[in-house]
Amino acid sequence: MAQEKTLKVLILEDRPSDAELILYELKRAGYEYDSQRVDTREAYQAAIQNGADIILADYNLPQFTAMQAIHLLQESNLDIPLIVVTGSISEEAAVETMKQGAADYLLKDRLSRLGQAVQRALQEKKLRDEKRLADQALRISEDKFSKAFHISPDAIAILELEESRYIEINDGFTRLTGFTPEDVVGKNNLMFTIFANMDESERFHQAIRETQEVHNMEAVFKNKDGTLWIGLVSARIIEVNNSPSIIAIIRDITERKRSELELQRAHTDLAEAYDATIEGWSRVLDLRDKETEGHTQRVAEMTIRLARALGVDDEQIVHIRRGALLHDIGKMAIPNQILEKPGPLTENEWQLMRKHPDFAYQMLYPIAYLRPALDIPYCHHERWDGSGYPRQLKGDQIPLAARIFTIVDVWDALRSDRPYRQGCSEESVLDYIRENKGIQFDPALVDAFLDLHKKNAFTDTQVSGQSRGLKVVPNNH
Repeated sequence: MAQEKTLKVLILEDRPSDAELILYELKRAGYEYDSQRVDTREAYQAAIQNGADIILADYNLPQFTAMQAIHLLQESNLDIPLIVVTGSISEEAAVETMKQGAADYLLKDRLSRLGQAVQRALQEKKLRDEKRLADQALRISEDKFSKAFHISPDAIAILELEESRYIEINDGFTRLTGFTPEDVVGKNNLMFTIFANMDESERFHQAIRETQEVHNMEAVFKNKDGTLWIGLVSARIIEVNNSPSIIAIIRDITERKRSELELQRAHTDLAEAYDATIEGWSRVLDLRDKETEGHTQRVAEMTIRLARALGVDDEQIVHIRRGALLHDIGKMAIPNQILEKPGPLTENEWQLMRKHPDFAYQMLYPIAYLRPALDIPYCHHERWDGSGYPRQLKGDQIPLAARIFTIVDVWDALRSDRPYRQGCSEESVLDYIRENKGIQFDPALVDAFLDLHKKNAFTDTQVSGQSRGLKVVPNNH
């Protein structure tokens, strides 16, 4: 028998020879032990206070009995297994010792059973210890729960699962809802439901039935006086008096929701102010060049339509729109005599003109909310084959927003009158876009643009009065 520790044995026996026989049998059963023999009440009482793992007691001693030994253990609130080991005992006396608390009994002429009796007694003691610890933990847990239940600022209610009857509510429930224990305890939840919306009530109970718990479900609740508030409810199934019940905890988030709505409203107002400012900037840009007036608004609308057709999500659409409206913001740093020059630009003038994407980056990057919109102002003159400017990006290195915008920008720019040329015909510009598929433009985006154009998706954004039939002359626009 494997031993985890040395067994501490107390022997209540007036005959040393009998005690030796008992210890011999323990040794044969595989036990390692430290032993102490006593034969008086006083010695026994002192010994049990020092602790023992098991007591092996003769039924009758000259000055003491096993029954008295059992009673002393009980009076001292000590749980030490006691096995009666005696020379002779009546069946009635043996039964009585077991009733009084003995773990077992056996006769001295049958000590071969001693190892099994000790093993069983120790195992029963271990089970009692485990149950005692579990009960103690449960009492501590229940005490903690009771304290938390009563002092929690949240509304807590316990209801029977089947009947949905209130079993108990806490002070937080009364404080938040106005319902007292007298109002609701023992009554059906349907009579005193605090859900303001029956659909939300049904969703709550359905979740409880299907998953046995609810986690942070947001709902609108009503007070006893009819006022409404917003709460997060969590709940689960527990056992109360061996009956399945619901414990529900509701946290009042009315103020938090109000603050969130106010913050959201402030963000919306701020975004509208930002967009109004951007719209104003774009109009200023167009007003600098009467020949291209309306260009910015047209290309912004066309770019959004093409982006949506390509499946770009709404969050990115916001940044694409801003970027399209600000695509030429860098030209604010270009002198008027260059922008308004009626003839072709010189090489030096072109070099300065080609810096407007860099100027745009320098102007917009310090504005945090506009950084996500920088792709178009900074990259819309990059080309698919890597021959564009300012960074000679190639293929997919060019941000998608800029690749989308480039096609639209070229379309509208070539169709519009400029100081140095007249606008070109629709077919001529379409041919130009087809011819530059895979050179200046992303091939897949060219196909998408041409498909939308064929479906007249851009009809209301076309340049008016441009039907001169002029062909595109390859040049910077």
